[in-house]
Amino acid sequence: MKIFNILKFFKSKKKPSFNTDKNVIIISHDDVDGIICASIIKRKFGDGFYIPSSPRNLSNHLAELNVENKTIILSDLSPNEEQLDSIAQTLEKVYNSKCEVIWIDHHSWPADSIERLGKHAKIYVEPAISAAELVAKVFGMNDDIIENLVRIANDADSATYATEEAININRALRNKKRLQYIFEVLSEGKINDEKILKWAKKEQRNDEKIKEYVKTLPVYTTKSNFRYTIIDVRKTKLPGSLTGKYASLEHKLDFTVVIYSNRSVSLYAGLNKNVNLLKIARRFNGGGHPFACGCSPKLSLKSKILDKLFGKRYTAKEIKEVLKAVSEL
Repeated sequence: MKIFNILKFFKSKKKPSFNTDKNVIIISHDDVDGIICASIIKRKFGDGFYIPSSPRNLSNHLAELNVENKTIILSDLSPNEEQLDSIAQTLEKVYNSKCEVIWIDHHSWPADSIERLGKHAKIYVEPAISAAELVAKVFGMNDDIIENLVRIANDADSATYATEEAININRALRNKKRLQYIFEVLSEGKINDEKILKWAKKEQRNDEKIKEYVKTLPVYTTKSNFRYTIIDVRKTKLPGSLTGKYASLEHKLDFTVVIYSNRSVSLYAGLNKNVNLLKIARRFNGGGHPFACGCSPKLSLKSKILDKLFGKRYTAKEIKEVLKAVSEL
């Protein structure tokens, strides 16, 4: 019976189909900036099917596309260097299916990747506070709703969170089941939607837990005297970027390091927006921008086994190598 259940489990793991009646398919990051990018794109084209993604999942999401004669728009996502081959192959396949591919991003890209991927996609990569700012620029959109959405994205993606709108949307996004709804209402300009506010209020209760938790965090100093802390959300199950923000305020930190449950490491600027964290992420084949970036260290077989056995009690040597590099910043 157990063997039957295991086989049944693996058989059920089929690739999802993204066939849709929508003419525009949007693949965008699943954070505040990414979902606002997707919403702006839908406003531009009038329709759109949103696929929430992340740099580490982008290659899989592209490979799962099975469409023809569509417009595929990627935003707020940079390609991981180790996935360039698979992304290039997939883009060629999509291009040969008579799809137009547009890629808009504000992150730093691996060397030669724009030229390589640009053979089958129109790529717009420029520095901007948020990807939403660049999306609006590329599509020439500047009405009041767009300006508001870009303002919120800039606030969130600079890790500032000075506006209630950015805080509320960020809180509401903690449950990924809400993503499609939030995408739809934001595309309609309903920034203070009733459900978003309701979800944000529900999640706000966790903020008190966060504020108490960050008081217990140790403060470290890098070789260049940058103040930082390490937050392991595998143990706390708290939202990483928001916990980083509260930790920075509590301890006057230059930046924070967050270890996530998927064994990725993110770095977020704190009070110091001039520290360049991207060079750490790049060193470990990651990406992002100077004040918010990350990497997913490739674990050895031994590390994977130990991680499986001990879970959150174990920190792989590959992650420790990232932490060591941070200390030398």
